[in-house]
Amino acid sequence: MSHESEGGRARPFAVGLILGALIGAGVALLVAPQSGEETRRLLRRRAKKLAADAQDRYEDVKDRIRRSRRRVDETVSD
Repeated sequence: MSHESEGGRARPFAVGLILGALIGAGVALLVAPQSGEETRRLLRRRAKKLAADAQDRYEDVKDRIRRSRRRVDETVSD
């Protein structure tokens, strides 16, 4: 199978996957057992938690990079 052929199939699949996810999310919101206000509150909480988790991971990566840089600096200066 040629490289172009694989890429030609991946794009429609990705579009279908994203479209399906959006439709599924919309249906889930429509049939949710709680009110719209409660759903928005829940989504807000989850978004804040996701943002806090992302910030924590970012800080962890920054710390790892700093430690690695320090080790490289110490190795080079020895």
